[in-house]
Amino acid sequence: QERLLTREGGGVLLRGTLLKCSHRYREYVQLVLAASASPSGATEEQKTEIRIAKESLQRELRLHALEMRKITLVADAAENELAQYEQATKQIDADVAATRAEIDRLQTELTYEKKVRQNREEYESLAKMANVRPARRETEAKLQQIREEMGRIAEEEAANVAELEVRAKQFHLLMQAVNDLKSTIAEDETKKRALEEAAEEDDGDDDAMAEDGEVADDAVEGADGKAAAADLGEATEAMETDTI
Repeated sequence: QERLLTREGGGVLLRGTLLKCSHRYREYVQLVLAASASPSGATEEQKTEIRIAKESLQRELRLHALEMRKITLVADAAENELAQYEQATKQIDADVAATRAEIDRLQTELTYEKKVRQNREEYESLAKMANVRPARRETEAKLQQIREEMGRIAEEEAANVAELEVRAKQFHLLMQAVNDLKSTIAEDETKKRALEEAAEEDDGDDDAMAEDGEVADDAVEGADGKAAAADLGEATEAMETDTI
């Protein structure tokens, strides 16, 4: 019966309406009134027609009641379907929200894992590079040795520069002394030539002897000066060699 009411069965379903009920009721009333108006009473044919009209009216009323029940059941089913649809919609929305949240979480985890993987690859690359190079302790020891060597070289350079400056000053003084000595020797030679010329013009013996004595002295002094100049030249050459 519920299948018939909900149109889930096959076949033709009769439907009762108020219009049909009113038609059957009017027919039934007319037949009853016609039978009661007859002076001889209702005939068998009229009774049969009244009985048939009554049964038709009752059938129409039952059909109408069935139709009303059907409409009620359809309305209840529609309400139930709407409630189920709303519940399903809410469940779908909740599932969609949960799925989106899960997708966001997985994307965050994926980004984090990518970052971790990138960091791990960079760490492995740096580790390989570090393994190729010497240890930090050895590098620091070599660096300290290099710094000490640089300090020692800087000290030696400073000492060499100071010694070079001293040698340069000594060489300058020596050259000045040599120049002074050369000037003195040149003056002595000039005086000697002048004395020799004066001695040649003088005819006196005493003067000649005196001049000879002075010439001898000058010759001795000249010889001493040349020897000193020679020694000074050798010292100058030795100083220049040391300076170079």
